[in-house]
Amino acid sequence: MPKSLDIKIARRFQRSVRIDTDMHADMALDGFVCPQSARDVLTTMAEHVNDTGQAAFTWTGPYGSGKSTLAVVLSALVGPNKPHRVRAERLIGTGTCKTVLDVFAKQTGRTILPIVARRAAPATILGEALEDAGIERRPKNGWDEKSVIKALLLAAKKPAHGSGLLVIIDELGKCLEAAAQDGADLFCLQELAETANRSGGHLVIVGVLHQAFGDYASRLSGSVRDEWAKIQGRFVDLTVNTAGEEQIDLIGQAIESNSPPRSYVKEVRTLAKTMRGENTAALEMRLSACWPLNPIVACLLGPISRRRFGQNQRSVFGFLNSAELFGFQHFLKEFDGSGLYQPSILWDYLRTNLEPSILASPDSHRWATAADAVDRCISSGADPLTVDLLKTIAIIDLFKDRSGVLAKRDVLKGCLPKVSAGDFKSALSELEDASLIVFRKFKDAFAIYAGSDFNIEKAVQAEVKPGGDIDFGELKRLLGLQPLLAKRHYRDTGAMRWFDVHIAPISGLIAIAKSISIDPSAIGHFVLAFPTRGESEELAQNTCARARRIGDEVDIIIGQSPRTDHILPYAQELAALKRISETNLELRGDPVARREVHGRIASLQARLESE
Repeated sequence: MPKSLDIKIARRFQRSVRIDTDMHADMALDGFVCPQSARDVLTTMAEHVNDTGQAAFTWTGPYGSGKSTLAVVLSALVGPNKPHRVRAERLIGTGTCKTVLDVFAKQTGRTILPIVARRAAPATILGEALEDAGIERRPKNGWDEKSVIKALLLAAKKPAHGSGLLVIIDELGKCLEAAAQDGADLFCLQELAETANRSGGHLVIVGVLHQAFGDYASRLSGSVRDEWAKIQGRFVDLTVNTAGEEQIDLIGQAIESNSPPRSYVKEVRTLAKTMRGENTAALEMRLSACWPLNPIVACLLGPISRRRFGQNQRSVFGFLNSAELFGFQHFLKEFDGSGLYQPSILWDYLRTNLEPSILASPDSHRWATAADAVDRCISSGADPLTVDLLKTIAIIDLFKDRSGVLAKRDVLKGCLPKVSAGDFKSALSELEDASLIVFRKFKDAFAIYAGSDFNIEKAVQAEVKPGGDIDFGELKRLLGLQPLLAKRHYRDTGAMRWFDVHIAPISGLIAIAKSISIDPSAIGHFVLAFPTRGESEELAQNTCARARRIGDEVDIIIGQSPRTDHILPYAQELAALKRISETNLELRGDPVARREVHGRIASLQARLESE
């Protein structure tokens, strides 16, 4: 890159925020841009506390949507550090700050208790945070729900803590994940919310989540989900998620570069008018700051990051900082000031680095259709111009509903500035003649021709029978479970020994144990048992003990899986997908559907092996 070009990513966008360590750092607020959606969250919280006394909140938004950063800014605004408060006021704006301060810090600042949760009981996490902050000492018998709630309320009303106590629990979802896995009770969170809501605003709780409260209990029984819903009802849930143009603004703030060339400004103006018609000044200004990204790419990055395979702003800025193949930093290594990071390059980036995740997401069918079209275009011997044009249409078409960008002729031509009008028209005609794209008159735009109408979800539902038995022998084959090698024994003695691995239902465990015979190649057997018919824990343990005593000549180690609620649905779906891939006649002439099914199988195998 020539020395005259100085393109880099602003430092604050190069790492994620951790509230317990960044809360009091002077640099934590550097470069912060407060979007209107964030101001709305702070204002809504203040209104709830002031008007109804509600003081327990959850902030929910995808990974990297700015929740932790907003928590740091709120802490600076209402905390006791006056220089931090002055900086926060400048960043947030006078109107919002007055509303928040009138409620949260009427006379003096409020004490902040920042917590980064982990997979443990909420009472333990809260108690340890009180200790570490020097607010309360550990009780003789340790922290429990009653003692930690009492300590928080007393601390919130102490004059030494100013207007009260603001407790921010980042990564609260880790507590919920642990509770869902271990069957733990979340009564502590219910009591915490009730106490905050009756504290007169002295105790305010903010829990930060990546997904809705109930989603963490999606695989639990109906009665447990109902209990979780009651607990969630004690909190007011606020969505923290930047809107489309707010994300474009953040991308522009992240990229520090020279002034864009005039040709780029002209391209930005063309795209803005295509998207908005009139009154495009604000959008043009935001997009102009995103050079050397093609403005279409700047519009697509936000919607792409909000898909289930992405991580919101963290994915956007991860992409901007990434040196992965076809990533932005990879592009900058060869950038000489001419050309742009085009949508076709973004397609290659997704295809190379994220395709397995996309094929396991709700976007799998449309992605598989587009990927198949690109593969057919390449295999037909099409020239690079035609292939790049198809990639551009594909990625715009995939995310058009959320980006506001359509694959119109002038938009596409802007992605190929050095191509003559005749060559451009010829490439479009070639793609249409090959039935790779189709022109939608009512939208005046091109789209990928959907040559497949296979509905994978419907096919799986037809194959999965609720409460149906699982063929554990077939499941073991699908997973490809390998024997466990005694590596240290091999290293020490040079003799290779291993344990065979089996999976079995509790109901068939005795029969499995009887069928295991002495095998000269294996020194023993591991058996993982699952209660598939609602067996109680006591019955399961007794059955495991009986099975273990069956053969004295064979070493059998039997264990129970605590992850049955996760594993069995995955196993049923995997078996169903395998049957579909082998027997469904629709797949034989549908390469798009085959790609989608095989991608889903690979994802499920990985999940099951992990579980």
